[in-house]
Amino acid sequence: ALENLDDPTEFDYLKFMSYYNLKTMTNEVMVKEEYLALVN
Repeated sequence: ALENLDDPTEFDYLKFMSYYNLKTMTNEVMVKEEYLALVN
């Protein structure tokens, strides 16, 4: 999913989560942290 991003600011973590079938709050937080690490 991430390889398809031309611009990291277009990252949609809900789509990312559904792509990887992540349902739990822990995974949501983990994904947000990963995203913030990518953007910064």
